[in-house]
Amino acid sequence: MTAASRLFLLMGTFGITAGLIYYFAWQHPEPAGFALLMAFFFACLFIGGLLWMASPANRRRVPAPDTGLPGSASQERGAADEHGFIHHMSPTIAPAVYSLAAAVMLAAVVYRDKVKLLGVWGVALGLLLFLAATAIWYRAVAADTRAKLHGGPHGAEHGPAVPPGGVPAVPAGPPGPANYFEQLREAFEVGDPDWAADAYAADAVYYEPANPPHEGRDAIRAYLNDLLKAHPGLRYEVKRMGVDDNTAIVEWTWSFRRDGRRVTDQPGASVIQLGEHGITYHRDYL
Repeated sequence: MTAASRLFLLMGTFGITAGLIYYFAWQHPEPAGFALLMAFFFACLFIGGLLWMASPANRRRVPAPDTGLPGSASQERGAADEHGFIHHMSPTIAPAVYSLAAAVMLAAVVYRDKVKLLGVWGVALGLLLFLAATAIWYRAVAADTRAKLHGGPHGAEHGPAVPPGGVPAVPAGPPGPANYFEQLREAFEVGDPDWAADAYAADAVYYEPANPPHEGRDAIRAYLNDLLKAHPGLRYEVKRMGVDDNTAIVEWTWSFRRDGRRVTDQPGASVIQLGEHGITYHRDYL
């Protein structure tokens, strides 16, 4: 993923360089060709940026522990679906081949007037590379589909839940209040109010000092959405946690950005209580 992001960024650099040369160096610039190259530049920049944001090499992506709840993933085993099966994907060079195909077709279009037959054969080669990349990608991701088509026990198409080598599984038993608070912490730090609201029961009540009680999951989601918008870059640090059956008391500090600077070490405490379908009671003390 890191290599693919760098390839797309390099392709974007090539696109903007070729576009500027195409527009300013030629005696008769073609606005259509310049616009095509600029569109290619912005597309490569967008895709490369997305891939880099999702890349494990991005230092801003800090691995978070597995909470055992939907939406969370073990860093060793991978992400499980709703049935508990883990999808495995073999390493693939398909993104690099896709990038090469795009480069060949772009070069064929840009330099079609300089080299005879380059346009037709370049586009044909680019399409061939595109089909080859699609075949490579299919071989990497379609193992579970082929297994499902051939039949077999339910879940067998996904491969073993634990890869060879024996990575410890998530501890048995239902998630407790510590798991639910960890989901809240992770959701706050990635700025996802929907994931945070999923930790609450439909009839949950959330008390916090500044407002009347937020009653129900929808009201809690709306409040969390406003909270995260007002506190960008929110980071939680749990100092102490006490758990008794379905109740937890958590002492924490948080930090966030405000007016271009980071506000740090804001202390607080939370009391949460679980019901059958998630958190039913949540009170914050600041």
